[in-house]
Amino acid sequence: MANELVLMAEPREVHGKKVKTLRRQGLIPGVVYGPVVDGTVSVSVNSRDFNKFFTAHGHSTIFTVKWDGGSQPVLIREVQRDPVRQDILHIDFFAPNMKVTLRQHVAVSLLHPADVNGGMLQHALNEIEVEALPSDLPSEIQVDVSGLTNIGDVLHVSDLKAIDKVTFITDEHAVIASIVAEAVQEEEPVEEEEGEVAEGEEGEESAESESESQDEDGGSDE
Repeated sequence: MANELVLMAEPREVHGKKVKTLRRQGLIPGVVYGPVVDGTVSVSVNSRDFNKFFTAHGHSTIFTVKWDGGSQPVLIREVQRDPVRQDILHIDFFAPNMKVTLRQHVAVSLLHPADVNGGMLQHALNEIEVEALPSDLPSEIQVDVSGLTNIGDVLHVSDLKAIDKVTFITDEHAVIASIVAEAVQEEEPVEEEEGEVAEGEEGEESAESESESQDEDGGSDE
């Protein structure tokens, strides 16, 4: 197949805690499994190659993973990451029955956002669950949001254009994107510095003292 997507892998015999050695070598451990695979196949893939592939095609694209001694159409079912460094630790390659529909979450990308005075675009739903044959799964769902031009405008799943051979599973009332008012930061009242206040108070006290002194002098003259 001329347009076949292929990711090269290597058979893996290292398991458990020993996979740290693979990661130091720039390899990511993974498994191939599914209804058309007998058991599981342990593999490893080049870290740089996989990162480029995953960034370009996401987790809903069917492709062929090839290793010495076998190959299988798969999609990326799960990517496990280090919670701190976010390095990829493990990959699950799911091998589906290509003749049976399956449900899969597909990434949503927003196109052509309008410039709304006093408002901003809020992307509420990053993925949509769909059902289709594996070969019909879209790699992503692109949504034109140029029609959202006023604060309060909303785009729901029900507003999406139909995709041939694909059924949307996510609730049709779910909000994909909306225009919300920009938050206005209130200016905090300027507080007088303690020095200025104290100086003012001292001035007032001095004036009062001087006035009292004059009154007393005036009384003694009488």
